[in-house]
Amino acid sequence: MTVRFLFLLPAVLLAALPTASPAAAQSNGCSGFPTTKLVLDSVLAPIQRDDAPTIAQLTRLPGRTPGPAGSAGGHVLGLTQARYGEQSQISALFKQMGDGTYCAAASTVTISFGFQQRIVHVASEIPANSCLHGEVLAHEMRHVAVDEALLREMMPQIRSSLEQVVDGMAPVRSRSQAQAMAAIRRPLESAMRRIMREFGRERDRRQAQVDTVEEYERVSRICNGEARNYLPKSGQKQTVRRG
Repeated sequence: MTVRFLFLLPAVLLAALPTASPAAAQSNGCSGFPTTKLVLDSVLAPIQRDDAPTIAQLTRLPGRTPGPAGSAGGHVLGLTQARYGEQSQISALFKQMGDGTYCAAASTVTISFGFQQRIVHVASEIPANSCLHGEVLAHEMRHVAVDEALLREMMPQIRSSLEQVVDGMAPVRSRSQAQAMAAIRRPLESAMRRIMREFGRERDRRQAQVDTVEEYERVSRICNGEARNYLPKSGQKQTVRRG
């Protein structure tokens, strides 16, 4: 399974003041801003099908997660590629103070989280109407189902985490609007990195339950051992299908 991350919160933007606490918001003279609003949506891109790549091409795809057998000589009969991550926007309100500094606060935080691209492959050597094609595709769709269930189950937890972050995004005071925006974004950046790590770890754990040694062996034997017909001669004893 190939996993590509899409993480579009910018890295550190200029030097910035630390995010203020509610008490600090009073001491820094920044007050009168409305409560920040959170808009969170899940993203689940349509499934694309691409059976053009060969077994050799699927095996060589960069970023492919190794199977449990750990065989460097394994051959890939099917593969599910998924790119997941988040995109965010922050709208902010600014007040220029008498000393030339700026008070700023986030007005709306808009985040889209989920799968931006999903592609399911079955190797081109496998006939479309064959028994093996159906078995390989069914296995890949199990990977798809795992991703969909994970996103559905984790969205409430992600929302709860982000609500806590947004509730703590007090007004900041900085020398420029750019520095103020960097300070506002900082806690959101940190939270999204943590969310991405947790999502990725749980996804790896669940997907590993699909790609077991027993499953690879089953696919090697299913359909009267049809998989052997499509492997390089030197790899007939190394049938490993990584999804």
